[in-house]
Formats: sequence, C-alpha cells, structure tokens
Amino acid sequence: MSTQYALVTGANKGIGLEIVRQLAEQDYHVFLAARDEANGQSAVASLASDKVTFVQLDVTDPASIEHAKQQILAVTDRLNLLINNAGIALDFGQTPITVDVDVLRQIFDVNYFGTFQVTQTFYPLLSNGKIINVTTDMSSQTSFAEGRIHPLNVLGYNSSKTALNAITLSLGTQFQENGPEIFGVTPGFTSTDLNGNAPGGKTTAEGAAVIVRYALDETNYNGKILNDQGIMPW
Repeated sequence: MSTQYALVTGANKGIGLEIVRQLAEQDYHVFLAARDEANGQSAVASLASDKVTFVQLDVTDPASIEHAKQQILAVTDRLNLLINNAGIALDFGQTPITVDVDVLRQIFDVNYFGTFQVTQTFYPLLSNGKIINVTTDMSSQTSFAEGRIHPLNVLGYNSSKTALNAITLSLGTQFQENGPEIFGVTPGFTSTDLNGNAPGGKTTAEGAAVIVRYALDETNYNGKILNDQGIMPW
C-alpha cells in the first residue's frame, strides 16, 4: 500500500498536535505545520516518530504557504488529507458590541482568509483527497439561536467560523464528484489554550479523535458540517 500523506496546520500544540499523533499511529506520513519554527520542531521531537515532518507555515503569509508547499513537493506530489486546524480566538471575555474592529480583522485573517489561502495553495495536491476545516459548535446559527449549545456569544471567533463554514459549502458545491471531498468538523467543547483551558471540556486527545474519525471514514461528507453525532445544522 502506498504511503498516505497528511498536512495539519496549527499543529504544534493542542488538538492539532493530537491529530498529528493519531494520524501517525495510523501510518500516515504527517506534515506538522506551525508558524513558529522552534515550537514546531519541539512538537515533532515530542512525538518521537519518523512519520512526522515539520514544515514552517504561517497561514497569513502567502510566501510562507508557498514555501511549505515546495517543502512538501520535495517529498510527495500528493496529499491525502489537509486538516485546516490553525485558528485564533482573541475576543473571549468581550461583549460583541465592545470588540475592536482591528481584533475582528486579525481573527478573520487567520480563521477565514488564512484557511482559504492554504486550501487554495494545496488544492492541486488533493485531487483525490479530503480537506477538513476545523470549526466550532458555535458556528451553527441554527443551534446557537435555538439554544442547543452553550451560548458563548463571542462575535469574532464564532462569526469567523460561520464564514469558514460558508467556504466549506461553496467549495463543496464546486467540487462535487470532480475534486477533493471537503467538509467541516467541530470537535465539541475541548479544553485548550484557545479557551484558556476552560474546565469541563474534552481532552485534546478526545477532541482530536472526533476529527480523525471522520478523516478516516469512507463515507462521503462533501459540503457538510459535522459534530461527534453526525451532520449538524447550518
């Protein structure tokens, strides 16, 4: 069987690092992407696996994304998986009306524009692969409005992930049967640095397992948004 290749962004810690660990355990060759080289190299060393390779990748920097692509092309001309995990939340603890517009722009630069740039750049390597956009329960406007989820009213983070879901739908509509499969997955409430390691959530390993399960699933979920129970509403 030929080697399976995966690229995971924002993977030097938290859910991203656990995704890398779990995919490597499934015999994937995983490119662990992180903005900071020292942190990325340290993360690779912590895994002690010959199936993991570090690539420096800042999702907000087109030159960095292209350089990462060239590093990967030196190893393989295809990817089986792209997991867009990199994301930031700068407005936790702020009310929507008080959030600074520059903060909103920073959040969207990573979570929306950055994810799109990465997807656009690596798309040619993914003709028969999967693209997974890591999203959040709070991106579902239906679930949020109906109170089905914890009502954490974080304007920047939530809306950036709702916009990311729109990318998933739009590209899924374009790709259909003639391109890679693209879908979004929320791991559910997981205690990570992003939320200040809030108590009561899943461990990073448990959150990552939700994403990896769908990554390895043979069911076609193109254009859908998924949680640990299945397809979730927009």
